[in-house]
Amino acid sequence: MSRTINQIKQTLDDAQALQPELSALNSPSQTSIYNLWKYITAVAIWIHESLLDLFKAEIETTISKAPVGTESWVTQKCFDFQYDSTTPQIVQMVDFVPNYDPIDDTKKIITRCSVKTLPNKIVTVKLAKEEPPVPLTTPELNSIQGYLDDISFAGVQYNTTSTSPDYLYLNAEIFYNGQYAAIISATTITAINNYLSTIPFDGQVRIASLEDAIQAVGGVTDLVISDLALRANAVPFSGATYMVQNKTTVYNKYGLSSGYVVPELTPNDLSVSLTFTTE
Repeated sequence: MSRTINQIKQTLDDAQALQPELSALNSPSQTSIYNLWKYITAVAIWIHESLLDLFKAEIETTISKAPVGTESWVTQKCFDFQYDSTTPQIVQMVDFVPNYDPIDDTKKIITRCSVKTLPNKIVTVKLAKEEPPVPLTTPELNSIQGYLDDISFAGVQYNTTSTSPDYLYLNAEIFYNGQYAAIISATTITAINNYLSTIPFDGQVRIASLEDAIQAVGGVTDLVISDLALRANAVPFSGATYMVQNKTTVYNKYGLSSGYVVPELTPNDLSVSLTFTTE
């Protein structure tokens, strides 16, 4: 921050006082030649410092708006992506900042996004739309790929994917208080669905968290997991990866291929794979 003219003038006065050979220059007149020169010098320095302040503020404003290319920046730009099935949404570069003109929140379709940078400057971007999440259509995916290519940094390659959810197979015996017999199956399945829906996008299924969600159900007293498996949508049931197999834990946690997960389909859905036993 620039100093005032009086502050600069005082600095010059203090510097003069430290020079014994200038002690004779002690006239109280503000129009004395040496006072005038100090004042003129103070004004010149003040103008210079004020200009530096303006230049600094301009640089900081530019920097604050400039793209930084971090994973969080790319994530935000994915949420800013606009899509219209009839009118192409073309991103514009304004002061080196990518933006739409006009910005239309009703055309922002991305609801889930995960960005991860690999060592070879390839950035993987997993995406989904709507709530609960569903995959993007091919035109939507192609559009956001083009959008990311346009705002990318030199040498950086974005690989975007958006696929149907992973499937979770759970074969478990649930022990419960018999008074809850009428609702125990429905409430347990609801609890499992709720747990799966709260896993952070592109996160991990954790055995302990799944067990906690089931044990929090009213009436449940204990459970034993015999088998717990995950598979990507394109992988057949026989190719699923087991986290628990024959009551033996293989992985205590496991990442999601698509970024999100739902219970296994018929004939291996929860209504069939869960057993309820009173105690």
